[in-house]
Amino acid sequence: MHTHDMENHDNLYADEVEMVAGETRADAQMHAYWAVGAIAVMVTGLGVALIVT
Repeated sequence: MHTHDMENHDNLYADEVEMVAGETRADAQMHAYWAVGAIAVMVTGLGVALIVT
């Protein structure tokens, strides 16, 4: 059986993201790059820890 959700999910998390007043697009992109980099380092560290143990 297959069902479809007809609700619009384009802006599903739009209300949960806080905007920083005065933050430029370049600043927002730099913060996103740092966050992605931090996550990549954590995932890599976890992978190494799992391989070592």
